[in-house]
Parts: sequence; structure tokens; C-alpha cells
Amino acid sequence: MHCGRHVERRTWDHVFPRGWYPDDTPQDLEKWKIPTCRPCNAEYGQIEEELGIVIPLCLGPDAPNAKGMYRKALRALDPSAGRNYKDKLRRQQKKEKLLGAMLKGDQIPSEGAYPGLEERWNRLKSDQIALLVPAKHLERLVEKIVKGITYLECGRVLDSQAEIEHHVVSSAGAAPIESILAAHGEVHSREPGIEVTRAVAPEDGVSALYKIVIWGEFVLYASVIQNHAQQDAPGDAQKAARP
Repeated sequence: MHCGRHVERRTWDHVFPRGWYPDDTPQDLEKWKIPTCRPCNAEYGQIEEELGIVIPLCLGPDAPNAKGMYRKALRALDPSAGRNYKDKLRRQQKKEKLLGAMLKGDQIPSEGAYPGLEERWNRLKSDQIALLVPAKHLERLVEKIVKGITYLECGRVLDSQAEIEHHVVSSAGAAPIESILAAHGEVHSREPGIEVTRAVAPEDGVSALYKIVIWGEFVLYASVIQNHAQQDAPGDAQKAARP
């Protein structure tokens, strides 16, 4: 699903990362899974491990739809929780990396906070701490969820002809997207962890708008645009290039 290669051995990847399901997730909930090759699965595992620490720490311990996630994030940084020496060292390295990348007080820029993850405890600027969220990681997470939902709901594989874009917008900037989703969107959820609203263009069945809500608070918007020009035959290249 991720790289599009044909492989002899494949595995299953969780569309919503397996370790991200909150503690109060129903035990009989069927988790979304898609086929993938082992290298891609491992690569996404590293991305999700990092995001699975940073985002819960930003949401705080009292996020109602993220039960246990804050505790899991702290445990992932606790060397004493390591299973063996190698695991203890790995946790220590992750802790040092996170602490080294923290921004404190006046180091925090006045703009650039991800919408919904701004200061929420009314602390003085001097008491605030900010964590960096890699933009590329968020783009890959969005791509994975969009591809996964499309495959599970429509049986379609989004290839290079489909352009997937992650949109970072404020609540005001998201109003046009929200309007379309309210009128035409269909909701897919594995609550309390994730809810995805998807509005698909009937013209091609691929182009779509997405709203991805993780743990009830972390919101990601995305779009898929089907690049029809790439589908045209060589003889149609001139026609396809017309505005």
C-alpha cells in the first residue's frame, strides 16, 4: 500500500497505529489494517513511535479521549522501564533527544504552533515549554490514513497519480472544508482513538477532502487530487496541457 512494489513477503500495517488506541478502547473493536511490505511497516513504526510521544505530551494527561496515552509517552522515555540494557539505553537516548529539542519561554516563536496544540493552561510565557513536531512525520501519517481509508472503503489503491496534501489551517481557515464535509462527508471511526470524515468527488471517486481527528483533539486536514493529465495517452498530451 505504501510503496506500490510487488513483494513475496508482506505483512499488515495498522492504519491507526496499534499503540495509539487508548486504554478504554473496546476489546472487540476491529482495528483497521492494510497490506504492506516489511521495510515500509518498519519505517512507519519509527515515525509513529516519535509522534506517539510528542503529541500526547502536548495534549496533557487529562485529554478525555486519550486515556493512558500520556502515561505511555512518559514510559517510553523512562530508562528504568527498559526490558534489557539495550532497551534502557534506547529510552535514555529518546529522552535526551526530546529534552534537547525543547523550546522554553522566549525561545518559543509567537507563531508556528500547530492548530489545536497551542498553550492551553494559561501559563506565563516564561513557564511554557514547546516540543517540535516534524512536519514530514505528519505528512506521512496523513498519507497513510488517507490511503488506508480509501483502500478499506473503496478497494482503491492511491498511486502516484493521486496527490495527497496535508493542510495546516486554523479553525477559521478550515471553515470552507468543514462546510463541504458537513454537507457531503461520511464518517469512519475507531473511537475513542480516531474519527475520519471523508467527502469524495463523484466525478472520479478519488479526489476528496479529509478531516482526521485523533484522540478527540488533534485535527489534521487533507485533500486528494486525482491527476488526470498523467492518465491521458501520449497522443492526448497537448490537450491535457491546456488550461
